[in-house]
Order: sequence, then C-alpha cells, then structure tokens
Amino acid sequence: MSFTKSIVFILLLSLLGSVASAQNKPNVIYILVDNWGWGDIALQGGTIPTPRIDELASQGTRLTNFNVQNQCTPTRSAIHTGRLPIRSGTQKVPAPGEPQGMAPWEYTIAELLSDAGYTTAMYGKWHIGDKDGRLPNDQGYDEWYGTKESAMEASYTSTPQFDLEVFDVPQIWQGKKGSKSTKVKEFSLEARALLDSEIADKTSAFVKSQATKGRPFYVYAALTQIHPPFLPHPDFKGKSKSGEYADIQMQLDTYVGQILDAVQEAGVADNTIVILTGDNAAGEHSAGWGGEGGSNGPWRGGLSTGYEGGIRTPGMLRWPGKIPAGRVSDEIYSDLDWYPTIANLIGESDRIPTDRPMDGINQANFILGKQEQSNRDHIVTYVGNNVFSVKWRTLKVHFFTAEGTFSPIVEHTFPQVYDIKNDPGETRELWQSEGYSHLWVMKPVMEILSELASSQQQYPNIKPGQEFSGYD
Repeated sequence: MSFTKSIVFILLLSLLGSVASAQNKPNVIYILVDNWGWGDIALQGGTIPTPRIDELASQGTRLTNFNVQNQCTPTRSAIHTGRLPIRSGTQKVPAPGEPQGMAPWEYTIAELLSDAGYTTAMYGKWHIGDKDGRLPNDQGYDEWYGTKESAMEASYTSTPQFDLEVFDVPQIWQGKKGSKSTKVKEFSLEARALLDSEIADKTSAFVKSQATKGRPFYVYAALTQIHPPFLPHPDFKGKSKSGEYADIQMQLDTYVGQILDAVQEAGVADNTIVILTGDNAAGEHSAGWGGEGGSNGPWRGGLSTGYEGGIRTPGMLRWPGKIPAGRVSDEIYSDLDWYPTIANLIGESDRIPTDRPMDGINQANFILGKQEQSNRDHIVTYVGNNVFSVKWRTLKVHFFTAEGTFSPIVEHTFPQVYDIKNDPGETRELWQSEGYSHLWVMKPVMEILSELASSQQQYPNIKPGQEFSGYD
C-alpha cells in the first residue's frame, strides 16, 4: 500500500471511528420557558393542571433549588457559555439601540455539541444577539427559526406612535449555518399567538427526522411564553376558563407533551436527555404586565430582583435508566452548570474551553444520582452591573434590593441577611433583628466575591456589543 493510500486509509478509519463514537452519544433536548414562576406548575403549588410536565418530573429529577440569572438575556447567555453573563457583555436585557450580543468568540454549548458530531437546531427566542455574526446559525446551530429578541416586539407596531422611519417592523427569522439569516414574516400580535405552536411543531419534526439519520442531535426549543403580550393560541383561548395566563399554562403543558411524544414516537426516549427549565421568574403581572397570573411560590420577589422569587424557576430533567426517576432535590444548581454537565454526560469534557474562566460546575455525578449533594454551595446574582445578592448554602446576603422589575433599587449601608430555609419569603432580616449574630456569614461571602473580582481583573469582562478575539 502506498504512503498516500495509507494516509487516506488512516483518515478514513479515524472518520468512521468518530462517526461511530458520535452515534453512541445521547441526544439532548433543552426546552426553555420564558418568565416561568417557580409556583406555575402543579407539583409546586400551581392551581392550573400541568399533567405532562408533572409526568416528566416523575420520570427524572426535579430541582427545587434551580437558579437562573433573573432576566431573559443573561440566563440564555449563561446556558450557552457556562460563564457569568457579566463576563460576556450579556448581563441585562438590552434596550433597542443599545450595544448588545454575545461575542462570536464565545464557544457555545451548541458549538461544542456540533464539534462533537451532533446535528443542532434552535427554534424560538434567541435574545443574545440581533446582528449577523451573533445569531444562532453563527453560534453553533445548523438551523434556526424564531425571533432575534423579546416577544414584546410583537406589540411594537400596534402602538399609535410607531414610526417605520426609526424602527423596522419586527420579523420572525430563519437561518442555516454558513448562510445569512432571512426574514420569514412579520412578527405581529397574530404571529405571536401562533409562534409557540410553530416551535413545538418544528422541534417535534426535527426529533423525528434526526432519529433516523444515525447522528446524535441537540435541539434547543426556546418557547416565548409565558411572557407578555399574553396571547394564547386560538386553540387554547378560553380553555382554562381562568384567563389568558391560565390558558397559556395549559398550552405550555400541551406543547411540552407534544415534544415528549415525538421523542417516544421516534424511538429515542431511552437515549435522549430532556431538560426543562425557566429562564427567569414570573414578573409583576399586576403592574403593566397583563394584570393576571404568575406565581413564584413561597419566594419573595420576581423578575429582575435578587430575591429567591427572582432566581428560582422550575427545573427538571430526564434520561431513562441513567438519571434517577422520581427524585426531588433541593440542592443548589445553577443555569451555568448545564454547559460543563452536558459536556461531561456525553463524554466530551475535553472540549470545555481552558482559555477563559468558566463559572459553571460539572454536576454530572449529582445528576446521575451517584452523589446526593450538589457540587455547588453558592449563587452570585447580578442585576445589570451590580452584585445584588449572594446565596451561600441556606443563607442569603443582599447588597442591593428591588421589589420588582419596575421598582427603585436600594443600596444598603449594611448588607441584609436572610435564612431562606426557614424564611422563604425573606421577611425577617437577621443582621438587624438579631444584632451581629450572623455577621460571620460575610467571611465566606466575601471570599467568593474576592475570588470573582480577582478573576475579572485577570480576564476583563467583555463589554456589550464589543468585538472580542480573546484574552492576551
């Protein structure tokens, strides 16, 4: 055999080996719900039945202490990068016209999975970049369909002052890797009511199609409900007899069930990891957000706050035969942890970047039930550029507080301390009510913040919209 033929033969064997290795990897489905209150599911006190979501929880592990970043954009960034959004310039929802977008330099979970041989797709709300180069098909997805930004865009053209000369009509987009994204249709109020049905349909079709192709797949179904404007699909309007928010809760449960049915019908349920979480808590629905609905359970606060009600949402996952069924854990888990955990679950931890700080923690052994305790003991919550709070074990320290999305921000001269295990509503401030008896908790909290500050000094945060090619 000639030298050239030998090289070709070796490369062919390597390629076949990579394909065979990829074929044995589990599929991954991430279903993300928008503005989902901790108490919005029946298992956690919700009054609207959610039988399909409850069923999913019973088949896997439910995380009652699942923590997110408290706004849409930061959480989506955290899931995709495993890095605190303040590092990526995605620490808050950008207003139209502000610099924004996750830097293309970030190595997303979609890119990691794509490089590991996965076919990838994203359907729904992106909200971490609105320009070419920062869209899903630029960040690891083979295809995508949905909106660049918030569901609020659907209402823009209905305002009497809307001016086409200063703002383009919002659109639903689609794109494929290697090509520019293109407009599909106007993102109107009518289109908004239908969008989640389209997301569920496209996700289900993708699952069934890919199940026959011999490659593992990853699909990110980023639903746009339960976020204003509250417009249920016509099939669900009035179905709950309890208002539009409740209609949408029933709709959401049905769409989750539709995707799960597609997995079952495709015959890949046993080899598919299904993750279902919210991106942030329910907002203040009585204050300009629709006037009804939304429950953050026993927790104080909501969207855009550092209270538990702002950072806890439903979280659950299933992998039959691998992840224990019927398990409920109150151990601390973060949206940041999905990145390294998924990479480890599929045997691709070597692809996790080492040239940047990674804030996510590998929780694979915890998720697989090989250990009862989480590997995480704290959550640092930013609101914009400020550290609002640090949760350490069962204690919570607040440096800034706000009661809601539209409330004034209060900076505290002395941090506030709460026992969230015994006082989930964060109503009894310990520093003031018990003198200095809880002052000791500042030591571990300040160690966490000092280490974070040192890391950010060594690896300066990327600014919103900044072109970035790596650390020197």
